[in-house]
Amino acid sequence: MNQVSDESLLHKDQRGFLFKHGTTPAEMDIALWTVYRSGSREALDLILEKHTRLLLAYGSRITKDHFLIEDCIQDIFVELWYKREVIGDTDNIKLYLLKSLRRKIIRALSVKNRIQVQTLDDYEDELEFSAEFNLIQDEVFNERRRQLKEGLAQLSKRQREAVYLKFYEHFDYQEISEAMNLTVKSTYKLIGKAIEALRKVIR
Repeated sequence: MNQVSDESLLHKDQRGFLFKHGTTPAEMDIALWTVYRSGSREALDLILEKHTRLLLAYGSRITKDHFLIEDCIQDIFVELWYKREVIGDTDNIKLYLLKSLRRKIIRALSVKNRIQVQTLDDYEDELEFSAEFNLIQDEVFNERRRQLKEGLAQLSKRQREAVYLKFYEHFDYQEISEAMNLTVKSTYKLIGKAIEALRKVIR
């Protein structure tokens, strides 16, 4: 990932930052993330202010337990501060935070309800919302979206769940096998058949 010079990020006051004209959103995120990781609490506060409303809205699509959502968001930012020296780079802070919140909420619900993971059927609306950030990029046409939705609908319940965990949540095969109570070998086969089926639909 290309690093952005700190010259593109200038202090405006104690809580604000001013970017040079022409700085792209990805460059802004890289620069802001770099300053936060260097130990700037002001940069982390700005990240919090910019994304809290989005995180609350996204969390409410997964669970109606608003206290749990708020706790998860708070945990994310506490961890960001204390683990800043070991956290990796990102050029998309919003996506990083959404993925972190989704994982944290699911894990919290799993403990609360004594289940391993909610199935995709429980989150039909959230599936489309998440795809908007993770899988379907802006340049993909409406026809491709329609084909993807049609293809997902034709998969079995377990295939859809495995595809969701792999491509929407970016779980590795070991994590998916643990979440779905499968062997790693069976997980590879399940996802492989799902991808083959999707390729036939998405032209």
